[in-house]
Amino acid sequence: MKKRSKKSSVSKQIEQETQRIGSELWEQLDRRKPTVFERRWWLDHILEWAMQDESVKVQMFRFVDVLPMLKSSGTVTKHLQEYFEEVETHLPVAMRMGLEVAQPDSLLGKALAVNARNNARKMAERFIAGTKTTEVYRSVHKLRGKGLAFSLDLLGEAVISECEADDYQQAYLDLLEELAPMVNAWPEDPMLDRDHVGWIPKCQISLKMSGLVSHFKPIDAAGTSEKVKEQLRPIFQRARELDAYVHIDMEHYEYKDLTLQIFKEICMEKEFRDWSDCGIVIQAYLPDAEDDLKNLLKWAKKRKTSVGIRLVKGAYWDYETITAEYRGWPCPVYTEKWQSDENFEKQTLFLMKNYEHLRPAIASHNLRSLSHAMAAAQEMNVPRNAWEIQMLYGMADEQQHLFSELGYRTRIYTPFGELLPGMSYLVRRLLENTSNESFLRHAYDKDANIEELLRSPTDVGKQHSVESTVSV
Repeated sequence: MKKRSKKSSVSKQIEQETQRIGSELWEQLDRRKPTVFERRWWLDHILEWAMQDESVKVQMFRFVDVLPMLKSSGTVTKHLQEYFEEVETHLPVAMRMGLEVAQPDSLLGKALAVNARNNARKMAERFIAGTKTTEVYRSVHKLRGKGLAFSLDLLGEAVISECEADDYQQAYLDLLEELAPMVNAWPEDPMLDRDHVGWIPKCQISLKMSGLVSHFKPIDAAGTSEKVKEQLRPIFQRARELDAYVHIDMEHYEYKDLTLQIFKEICMEKEFRDWSDCGIVIQAYLPDAEDDLKNLLKWAKKRKTSVGIRLVKGAYWDYETITAEYRGWPCPVYTEKWQSDENFEKQTLFLMKNYEHLRPAIASHNLRSLSHAMAAAQEMNVPRNAWEIQMLYGMADEQQHLFSELGYRTRIYTPFGELLPGMSYLVRRLLENTSNESFLRHAYDKDANIEELLRSPTDVGKQHSVESTVSV
């Protein structure tokens, strides 16, 4: 009884502290909006305008997604007209008139096409760090100058040949070879480069296991595992030699168990068993997250070397729900946002409790989720440098800088690569982070209610349950 009472008391303290921290952060963020003289002010206002109308937002992102495949000005103008015709009445007068009178091959049509390409490229440049190593270096150097760490992720379409898999592997080997020495030459920053145990790598990369083989087949777990480990070993080896960190991204649900299996197997090999500069993602929109973390904890204790855990909500919700419905399978993800949020907070507590074995990286833009993590770490006496906040490149810059200034190691998940394959990533992230329930969307809302934004997901779930009962 006393144990339950103590646990309840801690939970109450964490909730009170979450509310206090969240309110203080919100007040500070409100004073940090970009000015009209900054380029991102204009992009923010384009997004703000688009988010006011869901139909316009969807059409705009659809157009951005297809734009790289349009080779001529005429096809660009034609797609502009076709995509925005059904939302024509929702557009500004000047834009509507331009689309109405422009012929695809006319001077005005070409001007519209050039303007559309330029705006899309500027948008992409905000969310994608660059194509070449020199461009990527400039981007991460700027992050460093702002007190932010980074983790680089190579964008690309699905790998369908061994040649493409080899190219994917080589791209990371080249990146490590070229970038790590330059990054390692930076002056030390204790907040970014040291955790509760010692120094941590400045150069960090994230990769997908499915990119290392032409066919990632859970049905052939043994064969896939051997092929992936054969491709992954050189990356691990070179990263260790160059004092870099490698993080394994999580993908679709059907890949999850095999991805975890391969990660555990290679990390238990004699060459890597004592190497702590590696980690993996856990997705909180999966009810499996709790069991997966418990199994990882048991495994990490057996390994006797800690690993990093990036806790995310999950980015494949639409794919998972549609696929499950189409195939008649049970849905593997939570179907309500509050459920994912609640599980995210639950697994945050688990990671904080076990930070010495599973080093927490709390990846979110949600002010409630991050305030809860800060409160949990504080109440559970977790050293501030024993965990970190992770956010997306180009998203929520004010939050990133605020957390850094408050002394929290903030790492930016930074995609790089060609614009063409990068567009699908860009659109998915924009749709994900500008959804009706996204905190980032409310950040543009001048009438946003901070009390509502900071509500406990458990309380939101209880309200939904009551409303459902009443409606029945």
